[in-house]
Amino acid sequence: MALSPLDDLDDHDVVEVLPRHLAGPGIHDLIDVWPFPFDQGWTLHHSGDSPAIVISPGMQLLAGHVPSEDHVRGGEWLIAAHKDPFRPATWTATLDASTPVELVRDLYAEVLALCEADRRGERNLLRPDDVRPQDVYLPLLTAGWHHTVKTDGVQYFRSPDGYGVLQHAYAHKNVAAPVWSAWGGPPDHPLWKATFSSAVPASLVAAFASSLASPVPLARAVWNIPADTRLHLTLPAALTDAAARQGAPAQSRASTPSSPTLPSAHAGVSAPGTGPAPTVRPAPSAGRPR
Repeated sequence: MALSPLDDLDDHDVVEVLPRHLAGPGIHDLIDVWPFPFDQGWTLHHSGDSPAIVISPGMQLLAGHVPSEDHVRGGEWLIAAHKDPFRPATWTATLDASTPVELVRDLYAEVLALCEADRRGERNLLRPDDVRPQDVYLPLLTAGWHHTVKTDGVQYFRSPDGYGVLQHAYAHKNVAAPVWSAWGGPPDHPLWKATFSSAVPASLVAAFASSLASPVPLARAVWNIPADTRLHLTLPAALTDAAARQGAPAQSRASTPSSPTLPSAHAGVSAPGTGPAPTVRPAPSAGRPR
């Protein structure tokens, strides 16, 4: 019987794992995930157990974290761009709450960069950009992902282990269907899924794909790693930080005085096949959510 590299470890040991698409969601506070400058007109709307929503100055960009016990993967991360905030979104991106949080964080960082470039008049948040689809594929191909093209206008990029997929509808016919989709885990029951609608700037998908294919390992407590995929993981190195061995994030961060106090994004979300998440202490902050 094949043995997992995690079999000899304690549930609270923290290790660095690859590939990223099988690492599990991880545990971070929202302040770790959302880079938005709340002292520059960005507003947070959150109360109790309700969804947390961030709105940009001018109300063109909405970001959300919507936890749900009824959702098969614990809820969703949301991004929506609007020309008119009272009308349907121009484009959207949706990621399951079980998506590795580092991928989500890198996507939101690119969203903020796009919003700031839009404010300066250098780019347009509501229009496709000049990033080519090839720029999305390149990090995956460089990392050894396999490319398959179908005659129905869809192409697939699959990780070497077959458990990570990026799908591109290059001949897009159904405007209601996503142009880009990605998922990780067993094909019959993925651990997470992300979708990007038509008109999403390709730079955002490229940032997500680059993070997905990155060779930089992710720090995880053993209990937070999905049981179904442990045989497919490698452990490039073990963390020895005593704080990390208690399930804390691998990298410490300073508190951001200008940011509102944000709830833990994953305090109630466990990867499928793992135990319950421990309580995560919110980062100290001077501001308060609305």
